[in-house]
Amino acid sequence: MAFSDKFKDIVEKGIGTSRDFLSKAGSQAQIWTEMGRLRFEILQDRTKAQALMTRLGAEVYRHLVENDEPLIGYETTGIAPLLDQIKQIEAQIEQKEASYRAAGGSDEDLNKDQESEDKNPK
Repeated sequence: MAFSDKFKDIVEKGIGTSRDFLSKAGSQAQIWTEMGRLRFEILQDRTKAQALMTRLGAEVYRHLVENDEPLIGYETTGIAPLLDQIKQIEAQIEQKEASYRAAGGSDEDLNKDQESEDKNPK
């Protein structure tokens, strides 16, 4: 085989290898982007749930202390909608966390976000 044929063969193999590498790198970048988006959405949903729980606590306080109601339940005015919203957000969080894990993410990474929020509340 002539030198030019060997050189052409090496270049063609190199181009093929580069295409494979770039294709794999692009796929990995998409996975990381998706994982980042999921982590962000999970953190947002956790923050929403926490705010709703705060509103729930305020509503319970209002009924118990301000309105002097002896018993608070699901049917108490203002309680059911908040509980339903919290349940809905918790289901969304669980679904997004499962997707995050399926993409290769770990619970430790998700909990780091929550620990950061806990240490630096807004």
